[in-house]
Amino acid sequence: MHSHWLPCLHRTGLLPEHLPHQRALCPLHPFHAAERPVAAPADGNEAACPNCYCFACDAPVSECRHWRGGEPKAPAHCNAHAGSAEWRTQRSNAKRQRTRAARAARDPLGLG
Repeated sequence: MHSHWLPCLHRTGLLPEHLPHQRALCPLHPFHAAERPVAAPADGNEAACPNCYCFACDAPVSECRHWRGGEPKAPAHCNAHAGSAEWRTQRSNAKRQRTRAARAARDPLGLG
């Protein structure tokens, strides 16, 4: 969080945990970073506050289908963080898929 935001947040009563944030940056739950995606939650990374977002999906944790892993080809998203090149690649791929799906929904015949 930028230091120049702190006086504004203090005056409004908002604290960092009241704002949406990546799970790895949650001020309420410690995060344990691993460089490579793994299938299961690492060291309590599945814990999340109501304002945590999934780094891989760029969606609230409550909407992430792979938060705790469980599928062979889908690592546990609760371990995702910006410091990992592999997680950044997965995030980019997910964004591309969402963009394609949104375009297809707007133009189902591909005429656009």
